[in-house]
Amino acid sequence: MKKFNFLIALLIICFHPLFAQEDQGEVANTGTIKGVILDEQTGEPLIGATVLVVGTYRGASADLDGNFEFLKMKPGDYSLKFTFIGFGEKQYNGVTVKAGETTTLNVKMLPASQTLEGVTIVGNKSIVNLESASTEVKISREEIKEMNVRDVQELAAMQTGVNKTPDGLQIRGARVYETRYVVDGISAQDPLAGTGFGVDVSSSSIESLNIITGGVGAEYGDGSSGIISTTIREGGETIEISGSWQRDNFGFNKNQGTAWNTDIAEFSIGGPLPFTNKRVSFFVNATMNLSDNYFGPTADQLHSSLFTSNDSLWSPRQDNAYTNTVKLGYKFKKGTKITITNQHSLRVNQNTRTLQIVGFDAILQPGFQWERSLNLDNATTYTHQSNLTALNLKHLINDQWWFNVSVGRLFTNLRADANGRPFRYPTVDQIYDESSIVTDPVTIFNPGSDVQYVLPGPGLYNNGGISPVWHDHYARELTLNTSFSRYSKTGDNKLSFGFEHKSTAYQWVDVTKPWIGAPIVINDSLTTPSTSVGSSNDIWAVKPFNGGFFISDEIHYKGIIATVGARLNYWAPGKFADNAVEDPNSPVIDQVRTDYKDKTVGFAGYRIKTRLLPKINVSFPVTENNVLYFNYGHSMKLPHPRFLYAGLDPDYQDQSFLSNLGNPDIDPEVNISYEIGYKAQITKDFGVNVAAFNNNRFDYIVQRSVIVNDQTGRPVTKRMYINQDYAKVIGVEAGISNRFGKHIRTFLNVTYQVARGKSNSARESGLQIEQNGSVPLTSEQYLAFDRPWDITAGLVLKGDTTLRIFGVSTNGFRAFFSMNYQSGFRYTPYAFDGYNDLGRPLYRLEEDKYLSKSAKAWFSGDLKLSKDIPLKDKNSGITVSVEIRNIFNNKNAQIINPITGEGYEIGDDVPNEWRDPRYIGPEESGVPSDNPARYLAPRHILYGIAFRF
Repeated sequence: MKKFNFLIALLIICFHPLFAQEDQGEVANTGTIKGVILDEQTGEPLIGATVLVVGTYRGASADLDGNFEFLKMKPGDYSLKFTFIGFGEKQYNGVTVKAGETTTLNVKMLPASQTLEGVTIVGNKSIVNLESASTEVKISREEIKEMNVRDVQELAAMQTGVNKTPDGLQIRGARVYETRYVVDGISAQDPLAGTGFGVDVSSSSIESLNIITGGVGAEYGDGSSGIISTTIREGGETIEISGSWQRDNFGFNKNQGTAWNTDIAEFSIGGPLPFTNKRVSFFVNATMNLSDNYFGPTADQLHSSLFTSNDSLWSPRQDNAYTNTVKLGYKFKKGTKITITNQHSLRVNQNTRTLQIVGFDAILQPGFQWERSLNLDNATTYTHQSNLTALNLKHLINDQWWFNVSVGRLFTNLRADANGRPFRYPTVDQIYDESSIVTDPVTIFNPGSDVQYVLPGPGLYNNGGISPVWHDHYARELTLNTSFSRYSKTGDNKLSFGFEHKSTAYQWVDVTKPWIGAPIVINDSLTTPSTSVGSSNDIWAVKPFNGGFFISDEIHYKGIIATVGARLNYWAPGKFADNAVEDPNSPVIDQVRTDYKDKTVGFAGYRIKTRLLPKINVSFPVTENNVLYFNYGHSMKLPHPRFLYAGLDPDYQDQSFLSNLGNPDIDPEVNISYEIGYKAQITKDFGVNVAAFNNNRFDYIVQRSVIVNDQTGRPVTKRMYINQDYAKVIGVEAGISNRFGKHIRTFLNVTYQVARGKSNSARESGLQIEQNGSVPLTSEQYLAFDRPWDITAGLVLKGDTTLRIFGVSTNGFRAFFSMNYQSGFRYTPYAFDGYNDLGRPLYRLEEDKYLSKSAKAWFSGDLKLSKDIPLKDKNSGITVSVEIRNIFNNKNAQIINPITGEGYEIGDDVPNEWRDPRYIGPEESGVPSDNPARYLAPRHILYGIAFRF
């Protein structure tokens, strides 16, 4: 710690003289803040209690009578924070100073054992957190209630630096899997699906949401872009019951116009448990979201082989999502509180993005199975269920020490099958391969000529065949997370340290064309069965573990706040990988064996790797309510387990050409970030936050071809993954928040960033090698997920009897309106290259302009209007609402026609490899270009009713 304190002192010496100049003479037109600080329970003065004017260098201590005073305060609005050893912190926001006047505060503080809260806020929430040296936003339940959001992802997507894509959330240009999601202190991310969230949380279950995009603290482990931390709501002092139902149709228009057969319902109940003297609280929430989507074709019924009976009960529509939340809390008399949370979610749909591992080995594609849309009853169905249980204990050891412990279990399971069909039938007596079945109608091209061609169907298939995908994985994570915090007696230092350990069990079964290898029935006679498991497979079960130790020291000195910390992460690939390295008959290549042994250390029978991640955060005032801050930090993301374990199971060896081969020596992907920012609380109702960042990402995973010997000693070529790629993301963010009295709140969040690197995914890097010989690309290029501009603006209006618009009372009326502008996807342009024999225009890919163009930008607006109708009790009532998503009905393309830079429209020229319906000939192949998923959802109108008691 001496080294940390020395570094803090050095930073203070460097920065303090530049900004700590205060007027020595009289300051004209100033005011005074004074008051007294008392123990709320005894009325005794708290002698020596500390008072800080947040966002300034000014501080004071209470005298023998508990009095404090600040003279020569410039007119304006301030926040004052009060701290005293053994008492909970208290902050008064919106303290107004007027020239020539004195503002008086009578502050009463409770012992920390009675509050168990970080800081008790008096007044409105601060528009800007001037004490934080991170780029973060905290959103409370009251704010969420006024916004048109359904879950955590929609809420987070409105913030600066967070970009919502069809695959999930990207923070500051990173890939979606690099974001860390936490629910009540426990990781809620499916480590195998790769789509970000593992456990869905509805907006009505959130007590608060904390989003950190820069300056992530040492207490957080595996996550290299940012943190989205959710605290689940608890029951209050009285029983509260609420519910709602939204629908987009009236029964006769289920799939017409702005409706596609959608129902969204939820129910909540919470409060104190009877006969517990209000010391035990509970909260229960259940939500259901059913829809047929806007694409048009649907399956007659979705089925899942995960459910042994009544599988249709959970999947009446094309997209079916459920969440269930239960939370119990128990508050002891003396500084101890325990909560237990269970969060469960279930999704059943045919959206391929459920499993799509973007950034690993897949290029972005929409999730609608357009090629199978003639018969979605035979398409792939995905069932994703997750369950998280978290036990949290918060304990005040004494006046200076706090202790927190979280114990959690996360279980996720994802099954993909041919709409509920078994893995494979006992025997094969028909053609299952959909691509081998000629699709009707069959026509003849060039009839009457010496050379004729058969033209099969419209390019879509699945006339009797079934999806060739069968996948099942589960992840079970058991987590222990502890932290200790020590506050100095003077309140100017906070030391935190702790550790996290996560024991995991993963199983992965991925089979292509599973019917291959089953016995074949020919003329009622059984052929000799094959020994293969599908045409290709990837099967393994492993038990790795990981964790970390962290320490950080937060020092306050005359308004300067500096935090220096470090985290030592460790991880063990587990016995499965250790045994594969030691087994001379396994397909692990020799260089990997050597490197694995050299870069790991033995501990308790396991091979372990470690990495040290330093963190530095500094903030200091420039003038009153204006703060500069600086962040530097290292973070990491463990690789997807398939990169370590694929093809290493001794009993399931995939012998197919170019099958995957695991690399037990692969390292985490690393982000080294720099950030400088500025925060200003102009008034108590107007704040600005500006930040510039530079994220350097190293050890991105790439694909390479290697030659190994199979079980028979025959050399075969396989695809192995190594750490070699990099990316660089630089950007600027700005956020503006404004309150107009108690009725209107507005916000504007603007992000501009540029993401460049060598390849977009592991698979793409392998293709580059194949196209360019053995030498990979060395120059940076735009990345496919580079979308420079992201602008979100919103307005919240809450009416009451005092606000009238055009003479009409707004009592009970609420409105939320938001707009979003995002740069379109990047694409590589094509150049005109003549005509073919049918007169079709031909185009040539301009490889030297790889991803140099941006498609037409996305723009959308959402509106929700609500009217509260109170009942006899002022706390009960009914609410009616109308919600319009994409109110302007903009067509936002997610499949880009590189000829036009927009979504495909009938009559457009398309690349040579796309099917062009205007020219019917033998060279026209592939699926039709008019995939309805080429655009995001059109305008959607929902009507709702809600109640509360």
